[in-house]
Amino acid sequence: MAKLANAKGDMVYYNLVEKNGKLQWVIKGIGDTVVLGRDRQKKKSRSFTQEAQATAYLKRNGFTITLY
Repeated sequence: MAKLANAKGDMVYYNLVEKNGKLQWVIKGIGDTVVLGRDRQKKKSRSFTQEAQATAYLKRNGFTITLY
């Protein structure tokens, strides 16, 4: 599980899980951080079926790895 942050101070966890026999990448907000879903919905977490989609989301929103 990786902990990531952006310049605004938002923090998320980025994790690989297996669900129903398939791999999924999950991005979960920490504290008051919301993750934007499809159609800009505000959610606590979002899952992706492809790693490229998840990393593109993280890159687009400026999340980078933080040390803790």
